[in-house]
Amino acid sequence: MKKKKLMMAVVSASLVGVVAIGGTLAYLSDKSKTVTNTFNVGKGYVDDNKHVGLWLDETKKTGDENPTEIDPVNRTEEGVDYEEMLPGSVVAKDPTFHLTTGSTDSYVFALVNGVDEMIADGYYFTVNKPEKLADPVNAFNSENWQKVYGDEGTFDGLYIYFDGTDNIVEGGKLAVMGEDGEVKEPAVPADTMVSLFNWVKLGSNVDDDAFAEVDPGEVIISGAAVQSDNLTPEEAQFEAWKTLTGAEVLG
Repeated sequence: MKKKKLMMAVVSASLVGVVAIGGTLAYLSDKSKTVTNTFNVGKGYVDDNKHVGLWLDETKKTGDENPTEIDPVNRTEEGVDYEEMLPGSVVAKDPTFHLTTGSTDSYVFALVNGVDEMIADGYYFTVNKPEKLADPVNAFNSENWQKVYGDEGTFDGLYIYFDGTDNIVEGGKLAVMGEDGEVKEPAVPADTMVSLFNWVKLGSNVDDDAFAEVDPGEVIISGAAVQSDNLTPEEAQFEAWKTLTGAEVLG
C-alpha cells in the first residue's frame, strides 16, 4: 500500500512538468485556514496538600488503650499496635481507603496479607461487632470488596472495590473559582468507600495451651488506584498487581 501511494505521487509530479513546457503556467495556490488542535492532559491524581490520590486510614488508639469503638474522626495512617489481647478481646480495626477530591475516576484495589495466619491462631475478622462470649464467623465486607485473586476460602489476596453499581470510584470535582475569588461551582467530593472489615476479636474459646502459642499477629494492607478510562477492571487488575507486588503476572 505504501509503494502504491508513493508511485501515484511521482506520476502526478511528471504531469505537472509536461504542462509547464511551451507556455506559461499559472500555478493555482491558496492558503487554507489554520486549524489548531489542543490535546488536554487529564487531571490525574490530585494533591490535596496531605495526600495524592489514594490513601488509607483507620481508627486510632486513645492513649495506650486499644480502640473499642469505630471512630470516624480520630484516625491514623500509621497503623495501630494493639496492646495485650486476651481471649474474648474485641478491638476496632476499620481499614478504609479514600480518593482525593478531583482525582480521575478509578478502579481501587486492596492487597491483604496476614489475615489467614491470624485466623489460624484463633482471631476473627468481622464487619459487625462480635459478642465477647460467642465467637463469630469470619467475614469481610464482601458487598463492596470483591476478591479477584487469591485461594478460594481464604481472606488474603487482591480485592477490587464495588460501589453497588460498578467497580468505578468517582474522583469528584474540584471547586471552580471565579476571578473575584468567589466559588462559581462547589467541589464534588470523591466517592466514599467503606472499610474492608471493622473488628478483630481474639476467640473466646482459645484454651490456655493454644493461647500460649499465639504469636503477635501482623496484617498488611496496601492499595492501588488505577484509572478507569480506557481500561477494563481485568486490565486494571494486572496494573494494580504489578504496582503492589512488583510481579508481572498473577501467581
